[in-house]
Amino acid sequence: MPDRAHALSRRAFLKWGAAAGVTSAVAGMGILSALGVVKGPTEPPPAWEVEPGVVDYSRVPRAPSGPTPYVLKVAQWYDYWPGEFIVSFEDYILSRYGHRIEIQWDVYTSNEELFHLLTLGRRRYDVIGPSNYLVDLMKKANMIYTLNPDWLPNVGGPSFSNMFEDLVNKPAGNPYDRRPTADFGWQWVSAPYFWGTTGIGFRTDRIPKDEAKELGYDLLWSPSYTPRAPGYPTLDLRKKMRMLDDMRDVIGAGLKKAGWEWQKGQGLTPTGLFPPSGPQWTTNEEDPQKIRSAGEWLFRQKPLLFGYNSTDQSTSLITQSAYVNQAWSGDMMYAIRPDQGIEQNVDYIIPPQGSTWWVDCVAIHSKSRNLWLAHEFINFIHDTAQNVLLTNWNLYSTPNRPCFESLQPFANGYDMREDPRLYPNLLAPEDFRICDFSQDVGLDTMLKLYNPLWFDLATV
Repeated sequence: MPDRAHALSRRAFLKWGAAAGVTSAVAGMGILSALGVVKGPTEPPPAWEVEPGVVDYSRVPRAPSGPTPYVLKVAQWYDYWPGEFIVSFEDYILSRYGHRIEIQWDVYTSNEELFHLLTLGRRRYDVIGPSNYLVDLMKKANMIYTLNPDWLPNVGGPSFSNMFEDLVNKPAGNPYDRRPTADFGWQWVSAPYFWGTTGIGFRTDRIPKDEAKELGYDLLWSPSYTPRAPGYPTLDLRKKMRMLDDMRDVIGAGLKKAGWEWQKGQGLTPTGLFPPSGPQWTTNEEDPQKIRSAGEWLFRQKPLLFGYNSTDQSTSLITQSAYVNQAWSGDMMYAIRPDQGIEQNVDYIIPPQGSTWWVDCVAIHSKSRNLWLAHEFINFIHDTAQNVLLTNWNLYSTPNRPCFESLQPFANGYDMREDPRLYPNLLAPEDFRICDFSQDVGLDTMLKLYNPLWFDLATV
């Protein structure tokens, strides 16, 4: 584990290029393990666990547990926070409560890799960072504990009132972040950490932004492109494009491309709007024929790609080893660096075919035995000053309204609050309307359709 002097930074991690990780082709076994189909050693639940995954917090001590220094084990995305944030939390717990603690963490680069760590890897953590659709699956498998919102005042307490309301309790009928319980009603199981969209990053000195916005995902299926604007050369795009190493985002893009082409084949004017507003396919399709069609488009695309990678999307555009990449919004802001006033010929768009918006969450692993300290950590993330530090550092969109309102322009005048690439829900509603929300598609669909398709794409 990294120590205080060698805390892993986003900048250092990105220099590694394609990080070694577990291919999400094994996620099917992980799902089986999580749902008890593949069984391992069992242990008696702690006294506070009154039903699987449900905690009676009147039975949980408000103090750390274990030998000192108390250890909090965290599984985090590679770009979650700078080392100074961890040091600040350790110092905060010491100064406020007199407890010496140590943060230990593992780093992952995809939701599937995290799921593998928890299931087949049998790792035990206190705090984990799954995205919303994985939270949805994990709560059904009782892999995460219900939260005590009274211990999370910086989130807004029982109503989560400090969170932007359009980011929580979605979808309304079956929210990813809440679950019903027998004795306590609906309970929160995760809190937002940061959020964003999946779209396309591209070199603006190679492709004009208006043309990139017009073509969208069609660019990622093109072996070459000749811009209409004068002064731009014809591009050979083969091996100059990357897709994310993320099963749902890649298959989601395939569904959007296939749905767009299906609309044209039906004689419709294609739109990125999905039901009930339009005919475009969503990223949560369960229809085998639609998923097969997405797979056919993705296999046509694969020879054009440099590969599937989630850690090199920004640097490859900066170095011009790529011209077009599927990417996450925050990563592209790191490539663009509007906060530094350094001109980078990189930009980011939501494709007209539509895409996804997502929430990266913080949750408590059901193997945690340090629930109070885990809550302190989650609450510290949403301390206004700390959350401002985090969003200024990683350039992702904060879900925390007091933090958003406390943001200030950078020294060069750039203001994150005015950037529609970061806050399309507030500033680019037409783009946000064509981004649907990735959800759990169900065990049967995952095992029979999504996992085999991703296995073939990622390994053949």
